[in-house]
Amino acid sequence: MKRYAAGVAVAALLVAAALARPDRAFGALRVALASPWFPVVLVGLYAVRPLLGWPISLLSALVGFRYGLLVGVPVALAGAVATSLLPYAAGRYAPADGRLFGRFSDGSERYFDAAGPLRGLVAARLAPTHPEPVSAAAGAGGVPLRAFAAGTLLGELPWVVGAVAVGSGLDAFTMAATDLDTVYVVGGLVVAGALLAPVAHRALRARR
Repeated sequence: MKRYAAGVAVAALLVAAALARPDRAFGALRVALASPWFPVVLVGLYAVRPLLGWPISLLSALVGFRYGLLVGVPVALAGAVATSLLPYAAGRYAPADGRLFGRFSDGSERYFDAAGPLRGLVAARLAPTHPEPVSAAAGAGGVPLRAFAAGTLLGELPWVVGAVAVGSGLDAFTMAATDLDTVYVVGGLVVAGALLAPVAHRALRARR
């Protein structure tokens, strides 16, 4: 029963991501930035972020705007790891015997078996993909919690640093703070491709 409840949670995450948009809550975010209770609000935002489907970069930019680069980077990195645990747990306990989740689990297991838990997760994080499917795939693929935390930390590092840097340089917080430079996107794809190139090469040799 627990595994099927987790499957429902995964489906709920996907629906929430489609319905909730951060621009609709932009006014409330700006109010929260000026509040003395911002640290408490920030913890709550990281907790519900997966349910809303908001990008991690949005909260990283908020952290950068409020705390600056030096303090903001470690805070935002800790938040990036913590906020990824819910979809990871949902994927780990989702039913593996259904048609949809069974294929998802099988595909996740094959990917992480081939790429390795740490390298596979770092590559998936570096590529400009939505964080929730990556976290859920890591859980479904049997990635250990320690490797998940380390892979998330390393893979999210450039995105977090970029978003915190953008947020820290703003005079007034805007939604543009969540838009990272194209160089980051291209660089992430290149590094992710380089990490997975040996895996792809071994797979091609095995087929031949």
